[in-house]
Amino acid sequence: MNPYRVLAAVAADWGRLGPYLRSSTGATTGTGDAAGAANGLSSALRSLRSMERQAPGRTAAAGETARFLLALLPPAEAERLVAGHPDRLAGTLEEETYAGFSAADLAFLLLDDNPMVGPLLGPVRERLLSYPMLDDWAAEAHARTHGLIRLRGESGARGVDRIPSFQFGDAVTPWPVVVAVNGLLDSARDPWGAADWWLSANGYLGVAPVELLGSGRDGQLVGTARYLVEGE
Repeated sequence: MNPYRVLAAVAADWGRLGPYLRSSTGATTGTGDAAGAANGLSSALRSLRSMERQAPGRTAAAGETARFLLALLPPAEAERLVAGHPDRLAGTLEEETYAGFSAADLAFLLLDDNPMVGPLLGPVRERLLSYPMLDDWAAEAHARTHGLIRLRGESGARGVDRIPSFQFGDAVTPWPVVVAVNGLLDSARDPWGAADWWLSANGYLGVAPVELLGSGRDGQLVGTARYLVEGE
């Protein structure tokens, strides 16, 4: 099977197969074959993600990543993914998807714990990333600023998380209401969900919440977010 398709198929079936990989890569300081495969998978997946689509050796890197992955799955699951063609994990192959998922989606899931993947949530991720972000220098300066949405797994040139700029009133100080609402929405745990709340049309408010920043309706923003979380 095409190695890209193997990786994409695992992303598509992440709810069932993900726990096998999470339990292995979460204990990469151990010893033995499993620990070596776990370390190898994380390293190979990072390397694959860093390569341009048409880069020489990309298919070989995908094959290596797939081999590490298959070594961490139960034999029956690995056999099902390869579908009886283990010899096809090498060579020059086109990058394939599976059920709308790609090898890149597996990197988001495993390396970044980022659920915004696949044919439904992938476009949402791209839409959110199309909004203005702090530049890398400003994002680095706010690396420890409390209460901000940080889009993990979408690093800029300096390797820092992307920070949506709507959170700032003057490009230096975050809006207090943004920090308050982000706390209610638990943006540290679910930054993509919090960003989507701010930037999407809201039936209760009649507009996207971001459009009300600076309008004197902070109490309504907090109340709407609290109602979403607490249902009161």
